[in-house]
Amino acid sequence: MTDGKNVKQPRFGFVVLHYLVDNATQRCVESIRRVCRGLDYRIVVVDNDSANGSWERLCDLYGDTDGVTLVHNAANEGFARGNNTGYRLCRDELGCGYIVTVNNDAMIIDTRFVEECMEDYERTGCGVIGPDIVSLRDQRHQNPSYGIIDSHEEVVRQATRFRRILTLEKLHLFGPLIAVKQALTGSSGKKPSPYTHATAEAVAGKPYKLHGACLIFTPAYVQRFADAFDPGTFLYFEEHILAMRCRQAGLEMLYDPRLQVVHQEDASTDSMKQDRRAKQIFTLTNYLQSLQVLDRYVE
Repeated sequence: MTDGKNVKQPRFGFVVLHYLVDNATQRCVESIRRVCRGLDYRIVVVDNDSANGSWERLCDLYGDTDGVTLVHNAANEGFARGNNTGYRLCRDELGCGYIVTVNNDAMIIDTRFVEECMEDYERTGCGVIGPDIVSLRDQRHQNPSYGIIDSHEEVVRQATRFRRILTLEKLHLFGPLIAVKQALTGSSGKKPSPYTHATAEAVAGKPYKLHGACLIFTPAYVQRFADAFDPGTFLYFEEHILAMRCRQAGLEMLYDPRLQVVHQEDASTDSMKQDRRAKQIFTLTNYLQSLQVLDRYVE
């Protein structure tokens, strides 16, 4: 490692995955431009085939903006492949040493974001960094999170549970059964948050995964992997898979609470016009697909 003095700042690439909600994407892009003013950076906005005019509005807004590249996917590629499109562009064509994937409904508010990422890498040689992400819905801190699925037995257990729920949903039985259970037990059905807000020292040595709303891929990761995420998923469990991918490669995942990000949460998925049951079936189907991918990484 170097002492960081008189070293040219490597280029940072920011991948913003856009779907449907252009005002959220604009807020995200402007937050990056604000914290990176005067630094060497590039922003790649990847549209996942929005069909509501939002992509065209972004083209009108940023088409001639220096440092902003706009990419349109001909189909909705989901989270992993959508982000991979921008990641490869940053890595292979734009010469970015660090690549940040950030949800379009998140905003970077830490004015020393770039400098602190570089400090983390210089100090630890880590592969992926996760910031303190605060939900604007309920003020919860979304990093770090424990409970990584890292065994074949746990993958099978989760897949069995999701298949049962999916079958009940398709038979229109899941909602009524949950209502009966809540009436009998007096339960609200709400689950405690899986996330733990803590200092970096408090989580040191404990295995955790990092929230996908904002991930910083350092040179150690970028030089090793041609894609940010395994391309086999559409949505869900990417954080588990990334944790296992790093574990196999011997790369540390680092939570740094100094890095500050706020997260609107699910702006794009909330804009999809689906009823509760259709959304649940969509989610469960993708859960099962992603678990098949995760199973390739576990023992």
